[in-house]
Amino acid sequence: MSAVRSTSSGASAERLRDLAEVPSFPAVYAAALDPRSARRGSRREPTLPEVAYRVRGVRLDAERARDFDHLMGGPATDLVHPGVLHVLAFPVSLALMARRDFPFALLGLVHLRNQVLQHRPVRVGERVDVECRVRDLRPHRKGRTFEAVSTILGEAGEIIATDVSTYLAKGEGTRDGAEDPAGRRDESPERTENTGGSGGSVSSSPPERPEHSSRRVFEAPRPTGRWKLPADAGRRYAAVSGDVNPIHLSALSARAFGFPRAIAHGMYTASRAFTESCVDLSLPLRWDVSFDAPVTLPGTVLVAYDDDRGSDTVHCVGWRAGSEDKGPRRCFEVEVTTLG
Repeated sequence: MSAVRSTSSGASAERLRDLAEVPSFPAVYAAALDPRSARRGSRREPTLPEVAYRVRGVRLDAERARDFDHLMGGPATDLVHPGVLHVLAFPVSLALMARRDFPFALLGLVHLRNQVLQHRPVRVGERVDVECRVRDLRPHRKGRTFEAVSTILGEAGEIIATDVSTYLAKGEGTRDGAEDPAGRRDESPERTENTGGSGGSVSSSPPERPEHSSRRVFEAPRPTGRWKLPADAGRRYAAVSGDVNPIHLSALSARAFGFPRAIAHGMYTASRAFTESCVDLSLPLRWDVSFDAPVTLPGTVLVAYDDDRGSDTVHCVGWRAGSEDKGPRRCFEVEVTTLG
């Protein structure tokens, strides 16, 4: 990763920094493991850096788009899956969060939610600019939350899509800090416990002990599908996305970060649910994802789709089946709405 230019963003204090290319995942994770980052968390009042990263003229590679479509179980098309936009921007936002002045350790963040708003179809082969910034630091009863915002712009400078990831930085929480930044759902213990890595590609936090006393009971709907995910599901997604976070690659590498088994990338499960929703990519759309319990590998996920024709929305929930002494656990929810 190398910065080639740094400019001030208008009247804002934010500095816009141009990178020569999209950073590589291995370089970002190596930076995150730099022992000099240990000073993070020492601040009494953390603040987010007022800097944005930008990479210009990134080509949406046809081979990657095709492989992504096929991995998600769909045919290759001339229109790009929004998951491809996410994996394009993700390393740029990770590089921002791996900075030494970032107040939280990258490999400790929990991915709670993701929301993509795509304003127009995106074609394979297009060149786009990617801008990433962080914002909206808030107290949470388990620490703090913030948003990593990636903006995809076309060659004419128009905004094509916005990708917002909400992360939890665990730490000293506050009693009144349980609000949901997205305003969609509450952050009950059920939603935040065992989410270590459920959102996939950032967290190295191992699963927490369940808070049985306060967990809401998940009532599983009637399943409409069953995913049998092999042990190499994480490696296959890594081969397409480039995201080589070790918690997804093998049981051995996951154990080094406190996980008993590898877990699936959260955006893999979300992207697969998107593909199976059969959404018309030629129209503007909104893609909302929330993560709960991690999907361990190998493993089986039950899914149920609900197609609301009245609102042009497809809703999907995925969960782990219960056992003799445990009830079913929701792993993720995905909602795709066609706009216009």
